[in-house]
Amino acid sequence: MSATDHPLLNAVRSRLKGTQPPPLPPVLDMPTARGGVDAFCQALEAVEGQVHRVKSSEDGLLILRGLAADRSWNAIACSDAAALSSWRDSVGLACHVHGLRDPIPRSELLEMDVGLCTAQLGIAETGTLVLCSESERHRLVSLVPPASVIVLFARDLVPDLASALRQLQTQALPTTTSFITGPSRTADIELTLTVGVHGPRSVDVILIEG
Repeated sequence: MSATDHPLLNAVRSRLKGTQPPPLPPVLDMPTARGGVDAFCQALEAVEGQVHRVKSSEDGLLILRGLAADRSWNAIACSDAAALSSWRDSVGLACHVHGLRDPIPRSELLEMDVGLCTAQLGIAETGTLVLCSESERHRLVSLVPPASVIVLFARDLVPDLASALRQLQTQALPTTTSFITGPSRTADIELTLTVGVHGPRSVDVILIEG
């Protein structure tokens, strides 16, 4: 049953008909953190992420192909981001595109070696990647495979979380916004830090500065 036909959701829509959502609370003005590419790289590497700085999209594709060869990746799940369209046929391994009309079945996603998507913003202060669902089908691609490669353009870096929230508020808020800071980690069991339990064990960012 699709979400549009679900009885519970239809009942909620009926009750909310004609109402207006409350205004979003204002973003607090905080001292602006230091921003820029160097700060972002240092913050991400501090949480065990890896950054690959390149000047062009073509160089970024070469980095991806090198990672695939070094780590013996065979199958890649790729989001439907327009910025990745030229990479899909040239990556050198089986590329499965996860789109709205033709999503990859979850059982097949579990068999993928790596997920590839783009980030709409990068937060320099914390090395955080911001992924918006309205831009691409990223959620399962970025969470299910054991490795994640995320493409970020340097022009989309902001200094801190407050700056990111302000930028998101300049447009219609997406259905889902993901904030990713390094590989998945948890210390739920006896406060022992474990990487890769609830998501990818590795996060590589291809940062395109040109």
